[in-house]
Amino acid sequence: MAKIDDLAELLVEELSDFKVQLHRMEQLSEKLRTTPVSPDIKEMKSVLNINLKQQEELSTVQHKKISELTKRLSKSNHYPTWLLVLFGTLILFCFSLTSYSIYEIKDASKTNNEYYEKGQNEVINHFSTFLKENKEANDTYQKWSKTKTE
Repeated sequence: MAKIDDLAELLVEELSDFKVQLHRMEQLSEKLRTTPVSPDIKEMKSVLNINLKQQEELSTVQHKKISELTKRLSKSNHYPTWLLVLFGTLILFCFSLTSYSIYEIKDASKTNNEYYEKGQNEVINHFSTFLKENKEANDTYQKWSKTKTE
């Protein structure tokens, strides 16, 4: 029985220690609830600032590269220079040929009228000369002319 008494006494002692520890934990818990917690974010800020600086540097480098690429693209020719010169020359040649053709057509009609009048005058002069030289033909022509007008 002595052993049971010793065990009971040990158990009572452990229970009282447990009760004391439990009471102490409740006090600490209450103290934790009332104590304001302010997190220390200095380390977090420094890490975030380092990352932010790296991001800004990367952004400026990318911006410079994009602006340089944009400048190069705006300065680049979409068509080769020789092709543009050839196209311009062909258009100029076609315009010149068309202008010259129009001028020649107008000039040709004037020339044709001049040659027509000149030929008409030559035929009339030749016919008049023929009639003056041949009296018989002149008389016949005069008779024919009179019957035609009547």
